[in-house]
Amino acid sequence: MLGKLKMMGQAGKAVSYMFLGLNQVSRFTSKVAVNISNGIRNKGLFKIFLTSESGEIIKELENQSASNISEILEQMDNFGIYSVTVEKTVGVENDYR
Repeated sequence: MLGKLKMMGQAGKAVSYMFLGLNQVSRFTSKVAVNISNGIRNKGLFKIFLTSESGEIIKELENQSASNISEILEQMDNFGIYSVTVEKTVGVENDYR
């Protein structure tokens, strides 16, 4: 009886590790697919300045997509961000080689 329970526990553990591995593979595949589609569609990238209420720039983010900007705007209140300035990224800095 105890041997059967131990074997069932090991089988359950093996199945959970299998699903964990499948989850990680699917996450990786989705990130690769998004990056490939962004490259093919040539999505615009933006530079973002996050400013506090006192006018100090909290953080500067480069090469952000429109979906990243949307996520930041949804979370503004949670991080004390008062304003967001968005600039279109044009080319790569020092692109004169």
